[in-house]
Formats: sequence, C-alpha cells, structure tokens
Amino acid sequence: MTDKNKATKEIKELDSSALKVNLERPAVTIEIPEQYTPLLAVVEGHYGLQKKTRELLTELNHPFVNWDYVLRELKSVSIGDFYVYNNHPDGLSALATMVCIYFDVIQSSSDREVKDSAIHYLFDYIDAIFNQSGEFLTRNLSLFPEMIKLMRGAIDEDEAIFKKCSSYAKKIIKSMIEKKADVGTPLFENLLHKIFKITYQFWLAQADPAEWFVAEDVDAQHSAAAYQQFIEPLSHGHLRTLIQNLGTLNAAPHPVESGGIQRYLGWPDYYQIVNGYLHVADQLEKSSAYQGHQQVVKLRFLFNVIDVPSLVDIHASALREINHALKIVFQEEKKETFHDFVRRMFGFLKKNKAQSEFSAAIFDCITTTAREVFAQNSHALVDTFIDELIRYGFQYPEIKGSNEEWQVKVNPAHIMNIRCWLEIIGMKPRWTKRLISALIVNLKMGGVFIRDTDLIQKNISALLNSDITPSYNLIKQLLRIFPVYFSEIGAEGELRDITTRVDELSLRNDKLVYFLRKQSHVESNSLIFNFIEDIFKYWSTGDKNFLRVHLPVDVYEQVTNSGEYFNGMHKAFKYFFTRINHRPMNFLEWDGEKVIRELSKVKGVNERDQERVQLMIRIYQLIYKKYYPQFIDLLKDLEAANAFPQADIAALKKSLNAKNHYRSLTIILKFLAILKERILSPKKTQFYENIYYKRHIAAGIPSMYGTYSEKKFDAVGLSLRLESLATMLFEELGKSFNLTFITKQTIKKIHTYIWLYINALEIEGIATEGLIAKVKYVTNALTIKQFSLEQYEDIFRFISKNIQTIIRNNYIDVHSDNLSVIIGQVYRQDTEAVTKSGHKKQEKLIYQHSENFIRGIISSTFGIQVLDNFVNTVIKTLNEEAEKFKDNKQILKVVMSYNPELTVSSFYKKNRRLDNQILLGNKGYFLKELVSFGFNVPPGFIITTEVFRGYDAVYGYKYIFYDLAERINKEIKRLEKITGCKLGDRRHPLLLSIRSGATVSLPGMMKSFLNVGINEAIAESLSQKEEFQWAAWDSYRRFLQMWGMFQGLNRNFFDAIIDEYKQKYSVERKIQFQPEQMKQIALSYKKGLIDSGIEFKDKPLDQLGQAILQVFNSWYSEQAEIYRRQMHISDKWGTAVIVQKMVFGNLNDNSGSGVIFTREPKSTSSDVTLYGDFIFGVQGDDIVSGLVETYPISEKQRIAECRDSKISLEDKFPEIYAELLRISEILIYEKGFNHQEIEFTFEGPTKDKLYILQTRDMNQITTQKWARFKDMPELQSSALGTGIGVNGGALCGRAVYSETDIKRFRGEDPDTPLILVRPDTVPDDVGVLLQVEGLLTAKGGSTSHAAVTIPQLDKVGVVGFNKLKVYESDEYATIESLTIRAGDFISIDGWSGAVYAGQHQSEKE
Repeated sequence: MTDKNKATKEIKELDSSALKVNLERPAVTIEIPEQYTPLLAVVEGHYGLQKKTRELLTELNHPFVNWDYVLRELKSVSIGDFYVYNNHPDGLSALATMVCIYFDVIQSSSDREVKDSAIHYLFDYIDAIFNQSGEFLTRNLSLFPEMIKLMRGAIDEDEAIFKKCSSYAKKIIKSMIEKKADVGTPLFENLLHKIFKITYQFWLAQADPAEWFVAEDVDAQHSAAAYQQFIEPLSHGHLRTLIQNLGTLNAAPHPVESGGIQRYLGWPDYYQIVNGYLHVADQLEKSSAYQGHQQVVKLRFLFNVIDVPSLVDIHASALREINHALKIVFQEEKKETFHDFVRRMFGFLKKNKAQSEFSAAIFDCITTTAREVFAQNSHALVDTFIDELIRYGFQYPEIKGSNEEWQVKVNPAHIMNIRCWLEIIGMKPRWTKRLISALIVNLKMGGVFIRDTDLIQKNISALLNSDITPSYNLIKQLLRIFPVYFSEIGAEGELRDITTRVDELSLRNDKLVYFLRKQSHVESNSLIFNFIEDIFKYWSTGDKNFLRVHLPVDVYEQVTNSGEYFNGMHKAFKYFFTRINHRPMNFLEWDGEKVIRELSKVKGVNERDQERVQLMIRIYQLIYKKYYPQFIDLLKDLEAANAFPQADIAALKKSLNAKNHYRSLTIILKFLAILKERILSPKKTQFYENIYYKRHIAAGIPSMYGTYSEKKFDAVGLSLRLESLATMLFEELGKSFNLTFITKQTIKKIHTYIWLYINALEIEGIATEGLIAKVKYVTNALTIKQFSLEQYEDIFRFISKNIQTIIRNNYIDVHSDNLSVIIGQVYRQDTEAVTKSGHKKQEKLIYQHSENFIRGIISSTFGIQVLDNFVNTVIKTLNEEAEKFKDNKQILKVVMSYNPELTVSSFYKKNRRLDNQILLGNKGYFLKELVSFGFNVPPGFIITTEVFRGYDAVYGYKYIFYDLAERINKEIKRLEKITGCKLGDRRHPLLLSIRSGATVSLPGMMKSFLNVGINEAIAESLSQKEEFQWAAWDSYRRFLQMWGMFQGLNRNFFDAIIDEYKQKYSVERKIQFQPEQMKQIALSYKKGLIDSGIEFKDKPLDQLGQAILQVFNSWYSEQAEIYRRQMHISDKWGTAVIVQKMVFGNLNDNSGSGVIFTREPKSTSSDVTLYGDFIFGVQGDDIVSGLVETYPISEKQRIAECRDSKISLEDKFPEIYAELLRISEILIYEKGFNHQEIEFTFEGPTKDKLYILQTRDMNQITTQKWARFKDMPELQSSALGTGIGVNGGALCGRAVYSETDIKRFRGEDPDTPLILVRPDTVPDDVGVLLQVEGLLTAKGGSTSHAAVTIPQLDKVGVVGFNKLKVYESDEYATIESLTIRAGDFISIDGWSGAVYAGQHQSEKE
C-alpha cells in the first residue's frame, strides 16, 4: 500500500509515542525569508496554491530539507500553475524567484538523481515561459540573460550533470524559432555549444561500442564490416568529428532569423545517441550478414548495452528486446542446440561481468532465460542451465561499514542475485535442488545481508506458494538462513518506543546511541545485533575499536570513552560482563527483574543511566528475537497470535513450567505438524502489506515502515521459533535421564522418546521409513524377556547407520557437487594462492571449508544432530556395559531388569507406577496416603524396593550408584527447601530418620537410624537453642548408640555407660539429666566407639549413605531371617527405606512419642477407641523397643490396666489426644481403613505439634477361648501383680534367662513350658523367643516390639510388669521380696496380664 493520502491518514492514527516523537522532531518552527515574499504575494487569494507554495517554501528552508520533495512541488507550482504567476502584475518577480529555487536544488542537493531531474524540470519550465507567457513573453524573456549566466556557473561547477541537456535544449530551440524570440543569441549559442560538447565528451568517456566483439565465427570479416557500418554513428571516431565540427558553429554569433541556432537541431543529442543503440540492435537482427545467428548476435549486443550504466535510460527497452530475442531463440532454434545456446549465453554474461558489476537487467535476463528453459520441460536442459548459472557465480554482500550518509556500504547486486535465484527455484523446486543447494552454500559461506526495506519476504512467499513439497528439506535449510521472519518492517511497536526513549534520555547528545537509533529505524538489518554487542563491549572495556567497523568516520570521531554518557554505562557493563562470562548472548536470558537486581549491585550509576542500561539490554533482546527465530517471548506471542487452540497453548505453558519436556515436545511437534501442513498446502495464499513512506527523511526518522503478512511465510517464522524451543527441549530431554548406564527400563524410555525425534525429522521433510523400520526392532525386542544387551546394542547400531544415511543423503551428498565450485568462488584469492602451491593443498582447503559448512548445516537443522548424539551415547553405554559384565552375566541381568525411574518416591508427588505397596512397602505407601489426606507427616521420601531388588547393580556398577545418589540428593534438596534446614548446616541442621519399610511387615526385626546428620559440632551448635539444650545431646547420644550397635556393640555396652552416670548424678530417668550432663554422656559414648575401634562417619552425607546401606542390609540380619522362616515369608520381598525429617519427642516434658491402636485390642467392638502407650521426653524408638515404662493413651485404658501412674495422654495432653482421635475416626469411618496401629511423636502440647510417623493394620488379639487358671485360694494368695497381657491365656512354666537355661531345661524336662524373663526385648531376641512358650518383661507397653511380635509368634506374653526387676547377667529376678531364679515355676495370663508365683492348674473357658 503506497497511497500517499492513506499513508498520511495512517500516520495520524499511529499509537506509537515514539513515532510521534520522530514525526514531530523535524516540525520545527520555520520562518520563510523575505526574498520569497513576492512569490507568496502572487498566490494570495488562491487558497490551494497558496498552501502548496507555503509548504514548498517551508520545506526549502527546513534544516533537514528534503530536496526531492522540494523539486516535485516546485515543478507542480512553476509549470502546473504557471498561468497564475504569469498573469499577476508582479509575476516576473515570482517567475525569477522560482528560477533561483531551481538552481538552489541543482547546487545544494547531494543526490545526483535529484540534480538530474532538476535540470530536466528547469528546461521544461523555460519551455513553459516560451509557450505559456502569451502577451507577457517580452517581459518574461528578460529573465534569460541571468538564467543563462546561472546555468553557465552551474556547468562550470559540475558539467557532468548537464550531459542530457542537448536533448532538452532542442525543445527550447524549436520554441525560440517558433516565437522568433531573441534571448541574447551569442550567450545562448555559447551555452548550446557547451552543452552539446558536454554530451559528446560524456559518450567519449564510455566504452567505444565499435570495439565490442560481436562476430561469432563464420565469415567474421564480412560480419565485422557490417557491424562497423551500423555502429559508426555511435563510435568514438564519429563523436570526435562532431566535437571538431562544433567549433565551426560557434565561430561567430548568428541571429535567430539566420538559422544559426537552428543548425543544432540537426546534431545528434543525448537521447538520440542512447536510442541509437536500440536502432543498431534492430539492424543486427535484420542483417543478412548474420544469417542464422541474428538473435544470438543481437542478444550479445544487448548484453553489452545493459552492462553500460550510462545506457540506463534504455535498459528497460533493451531488456524487452532481450526477452523477445530469447523467446525467439527457444521457439526457432532446434532443441538439440538449446544446451549450447545456454552455455554461450552465460559466456556472454561472464565477459560482461568482467567489465563491471551486475545490474538488475542482467538478472532479469537470467530469469527470462530460466523461464524459457523451464518451458521446454526438459530436465536435462534445466540441469545445464543450473550448472552454468552456478558456475557463473554469485554476488556476495561485501559489507564495508557505513558511508557518510550513515548507510551500510553493501554490494547492491547481492539482494538482486538472491531474488533472481529464488524466483528460478520457485519455477520447479523438484528440478532445482542443486540450485537450492548452491544458494544455501553461497549464503552460508559468503554471507547474507538483507535490509528490512528490501522486503525479501515477498520473494520467500512466492517460493512458498510453489510446489516445494519434493524439496522441502532443502527449502527448510535455505529458509533458516534468511534473517527476515518478522512482520514489522523497520522499527515498530516496543522496539521503536524504547530506541526512541533511550535516545531521548541523553537528549540525543550521545552520538553512538543516536546513530544506533537511526540505524534501527532507517537501515534496520540483522547486523544491528552485532553492532549492539560491540557497543556493550565498548561500554565494558572503553575500547573504541569495537565500534570502528560499524560507524562512519565522522560519528566515530565524536564517540569518546569518558564523560557524561559513557561513565555510568561503563560501570554497569564492566560489572555485567563478569556476570555473563564476557558473553553478551547471555543477556538474552536476563529478564527485566534480573537486570534491575544486577544493577542494584553497581554503585555510582544514576537513575538515567540505569534506565538506559535496561533499555539497551531489552533492545538487544528484541533485535535478536526479530532477526534470529528464537523462543524469546514465544508463549506470549502464541497467545496473542491465536495460532493454535488456547487449551493447547495453556497445556504447553503448564508443561514447560513443570519441566515436563516430553509433554512439551509432544505439544510443540503437534503445532509444527499443523504449520507444515499450512506451508505445504497447494492452496495459494495472498500477502498483505501495510507499508508507509515518510515524506521527511530527516535524522532519526524512517523512510519506510509498516507490516507484512502472508500465511505461509508467517507459518515458517513461527515454525523456526518453535523448532528453536524444541531443540532446547530435546537437549534437556537427553539430560533428563542418565545414560551413563542402561537398563531395560531405560531402553523403554529411549524407545518412547525416539519417536519424538522421528516426528521431528518428518516435520523437517526427511524420509524416515528406513529409520522407523529399525526402531520397530526395539519395539518388538521389548516384548521378549530373554533379549540380550548385545542384541540391543546391535539394533542401536542399525539405527545409527540409518541416521548416518539420512545425514549423508540430506546434508552431505546434496551439497557435495556444489562445494568445490562455490568454495573456489567465495575464497577465490585463497584458492588461487593454494593452486600455485599444489593440488593436495587445494584439496585440503576445499575439504576444510566443506567440513565447516557441513558441520554448520547439520547443527542448524531440526532434530537430526540431537538424535545422532543421543543414539551414539546409547551405543557407547551399551558397549561399555557389555564389556564390563562380560564375565558376570548374572549381574548384567540384574542391571537390565533394574528400573531407575522406580527407585525414589517423594511424599508429595503422586505416581501411578510407583504408588503401590510392592515398591513403597506398607509403611511408605500409607505415609503417602496420610500426606494426601492432609495429615501432619514429617516430610520425606522413600527409596523403594526396586533398589533392594537391584542391589547388586546399584552397588556393583558405579554409574547406577551415582544415579541413585543423585536422585537421593535431589530429594534431600527438596527436603531442605520444605523445612528451611540444611544437611550439615550447624545453625539450621537437617536431621533425618532412616527406617525400613517392607511390603511384608517384620515388626522390629530390621534396623532404623535416627538423628542422621548430627555430629559433635552440630550438637554443640544446636544445643545453643533453648528448646534443644538437652535434646541436642540426647539426640547425638542416641545416634552414637545406634551407630555402635550396627557395628556390633551390645546394648549393654551403652547401658553400662549411662548407668554409671545415673549413679554419679543420682538420676533414675534419662530426662532428669542436665544438658551438660547429657553432653558428657554423649561424648563418653563417642569415646567408647573410638576405643572399640569402630569407624565413625562424622560427615552428615556419609552418615546418610551408610545408614541407607545398613537398613537395606538389615533385611538379611539374623533375627529378620529367623522371623521370616518362622512366618514362612520369602526372602525376595526386600525392603524399602524411608527417609524423613526428624521430629523430636525428646525436647522436654511437653514432647513425647507413642503408639496407639484405634480399637481396644481385646474388645469385640469395632468402634474407634484409642488404646496404646506413650511417654514424654523420648523418641519413638524407645516406645516400640519396649525399653521404657510407658503410660496409657486413654483414661479408660489406664483404669482397665490398673496402672500405678495417674498419667494418661488424654489427661495430660488433651489436644494431642483429640487430634489422634480425629485422625483415627477419619481413617476408619471415612477412608474405610481397617483398624490401625499408629506411631506418633509430638514436639509440644498443641495439635499442630503432632506428627504421624507410621500407620499399619493392627494385629487383633483373637477372642478365642484361651485357657485360664482355676480360681482357687492358692492362686489368689500367690498373685504377684498385673502387667499388660499381649497374647494367649494361662501358662505355667519354668523361668529362663538365656539360651543356656533353655537347653538345660529342655533336656531335663522337655514337656514343661519355658517362660523367658527379660527387662525388655529387642528384635535380636526373636531367635530366643522361638525356643520358649512365654515371655514376661519388666518394661514395654501394649505397642512395644514384644507386644507386636508375641502374637505373630503365637506365644503367651505379659509385658510392662514394672514390679519386676531383672538381673539378666546373674540370671535371677525379684518381685518385691520374692526372688525368681532359673528353673523356678511362674504363671502368667496373656489375656489379663496377671502374674503368679509357682505352679497353677488351668482350664478352657
């Protein structure tokens, strides 16, 4: 759209404030000098003319005068409105003023085309004076003497611009003769003599057409003579004769009547000479001297014509003649001669090319020839044409900085060449693949330069609307090279606003920024990106040399590396460059907030410069986004463009935020498939352009701006941006899983992902049938259980070879024929020098450049390189695994079956594949369930049974071990983020519990680690916190004891140490120790470990690794194996490991731990009734191990069990009790759980301090009819007290204290039951428990290890009989005054908890 009125209207409606500033800037107040007053007086009363005249004079006197506009308006008023001026009484003054304005334009404009037009219009104005003056002719002729004088002065100043005046002057001569006007004949004759001589001298300075070689071969002498006859009037010899004869005409002046000036009408003028060349072409076509060759000879002559710049006036006519001649050649010549003709035609062009640079006409000729060649529908002829065209060469940009007019100095033929080749390619893309390749090679090696104003988008749209499907991959390679995929021509929108703003901030006094702004508005092109990078480097270093290549000399000299507009920017960018590793491209990743944050760290930069810094970085980003298709602002642009369904865009945004690369790629590839379909649609699409041309071309104002749109072109631009994002995501996808080792599960994942890569290749236009066939080998292999690793390696090698074939076919072979030719053209000087050095060096040079090109083209394509790298990494790893385990196929099987994706599960992330009891174990599974219900569970994660099953692989293959460690570390980081604590940090340490969690419960049989992550330094620091003064050292003590026991020390070792301190400080319970005393105990534990030669891990991360390993190993502990054998449980189940943040029931008397049953174990009611044990000031392990005396949960339980203490959880901690009751009711009544056994800890008396550590189905005590003691007086008199009955009924037997006792009495009295008497039990006792019929302990509650294990072992048990004092090493116990030794009879009731001395009879209820 170029309509001026519409453009003006559109300018008024623009929203851009920056453009308004640009438009208003030149609209300064202009005062019209008094010398033009007569002109304005004449037009007074003529509103329209007065307005035009005033606008003309205003522009004439504007500081940024537009001479082209002045000239057009001057012609309009001086000739078009001549009548008004001529008939005014003061018309002579007005006419004289306009003469002066014409000469102002001629002398002041720097544009030679404007000067040329001004002279032409001036002669038209003179002719108007002769023919329109009427009765005022005599008056007006008085202007001529001065006019002739002014013209002579202008000629003396620059005579070359008057070369065409001989043609204009003839018109004046005719008017003078007709009007019989005398304008001072001698003066005018002298002027005529001068301008005709200028014309002839100009043509003498051009190539002599008499020397153009035209004759082909036959009868060369005859044909040469004919040519000389035709060309003689245009030859230099004839021109010299004309100049010589001019002297005789000017020997003496002649009046008009004498015919002196009339004789000039017979002399050849400028345009007669120019048109003489077309006449010669006609004569050559008709001459019998060139029989059979007329059209070829004519073409050769015309090629010479269009190669002469001074014949530009007839280039259009010559081109028409060439086109006509070409058509005749292809219509009349025999087809077998076409190939030869094409070669000869390019031979003509090559000779012309040697004389001067290309011209638009040359390319038009090439295009016309192409049309005729393609019209023959001969593939072989097209190949000949393309071969010759490629060998003919290409025009490279040859950028040489900026000129004095601030324009980039570039070879103008470069863009013409691109347009020409694009049009030829579009004629039949399936036949022009070699030309597509040649254009790719030329642009990649020789460079590409395109201004916004070149509007190459139109040519690309035309190509896209041809049948590009058969050549789509090559077309894609070509399209990627063009930096033109934007709709805004020039600087528009945000870019215009902020470039204007950054310039305004320095009041346009920063010459560097001012120049950048003008470049981005007027000369906008992709080089501006490099320019801004070099500006950043200059601001960072102060080195002006970075700018030299970009700036004209006058601007470069004004730029300084100090002062108001440099110092602040220098401080900012000097610091910034340290943050970006001196790579400006990293600024592309900085958003506005990041820039502001970094600026805040730089001192001494004022607010103005801070804003300038922010704007310049944003300009850099916008320029990059404009010229290089990237994913900057992509989501925002997708939403604004409404290119795809909003639901899909929202899904993409969500998956990107979640870093779900697979899902993101799936959506992007879907978008790309839609765009490809749009691009390859046979339906032709129209382009829409809204281009506006600004009248004023003043500093900082664009000459052209607007928008361009066409559906296929827009689809390509959007595709390239999406591909940029997809390429990044493909790379991230490859990093997202560990390819340092490969399992079958890895191969499944690879198989899933590889289809995305194949989809990408298909979008790229690559045939993938062969590759798909090989990938299907993997598809089928995955269904075969016994498929070996070596076979997978073979398949991936097949896939790799297919990828290599794709690369060779699409990116190497397709370019190989062109590379050697074009490298010789691009690097002509290098190849010429190397050729002299020898053939081998020439081959090496070609190889080096070819290699660089091929690498570059492959790296820029979509999908292929990332796929190739991906598959090669897979092959490398498979090969290394096969080699590593070649002598241990069993481990290799474990490796292949191991699934790293199933190894770690966060509490907070649902995963259908992971969330089952087989992988998570019962404990872990239900903890995740509790978290999902919103209950307060210590944050953590689960290392699944997959690690147990793959144990040999994990600990036998370092890469798998590293992968697991990385996954665990990732979860630790997540824990640190959730808790605000950090593993190993002294001020805010993250302490962990590491517990087992098998699918099949082994209550108490496996190991747990608490307080992992603590050491002496951390305990010391933690103890400085008021609530941890005691707990820090108690936790450290507990950790040391666990560590020592794992290393083989007996519990008694630690009991002896703490008992010693109890005696020393007269303390009965641990919680009564003072903090400093507990510290002494902890350090004594540590000394005991060291003295025992036990290696101790002080680093928290080492502790974590060792603890996890020990928990896994405890699956094979002696007591665990005994228990499994007794319960007929397979060893294959294994265990998971649960890692959680420690919660502390040992902080003080308001904290504690416990275990509840959600119903009374011995009741037949299914109602929720809390029952269990708790104690304050301890950690949970004390409860379940039965190492401490506990308190009941509810008041009902306390009364029922006849506890001595008046304490219950319900009474002492009512909020904790109420919350446990609420949780229990939700689980049983709402969630449908079986009745549960729930382990808990609380760090304070309020419900928010309660944490659920575990829940599992409770083992009900059966309500079968147990044996009971006969109610006899002897029974009542022998009653010793009541503990907590945990299983069974009446049992009478001998007391035993060791395995020695058991063996002794089994031998002496094998039929008598044995009752093990212990202060408490630990999991290690399970082997002993299996050898007896009953158990009696002094400590422990209904939820202790003994209470849980005894029912499963089907033994009779009473625990928590606190009257009992056991002296295990001495093998006796006391109950008040009664002493019970090994072999003494005692009786226990596992239902009521009653304990009796002696033997008593029992009976069934």
